[in-house]
Amino acid sequence: MKRLFTVLLCAMVVAASFACGEDKGKASKRAQAKAPTQAQKKASAKRQVKQDREGECNKQASLRNLKGEERKRFISSCLRG
Repeated sequence: MKRLFTVLLCAMVVAASFACGEDKGKASKRAQAKAPTQAQKKASAKRQVKQDREGECNKQASLRNLKGEERKRFISSCLRG
């Protein structure tokens, strides 16, 4: 009976060590997959620049009290440069 218990305990320890090692491998793969690529970083930077520019154009339009079509035309021309 003691032998059976010892064998089962050893088997559980070995199985647990394999299970823990497998989880660590999956976690590192997930972390690598979630890291942004260089292209994603560039796209994110471009979006940020565009949003900043849109914000500036909107502020200028508000300062000039533009509304409706006039505001749309102004913002379009402002965004074009």
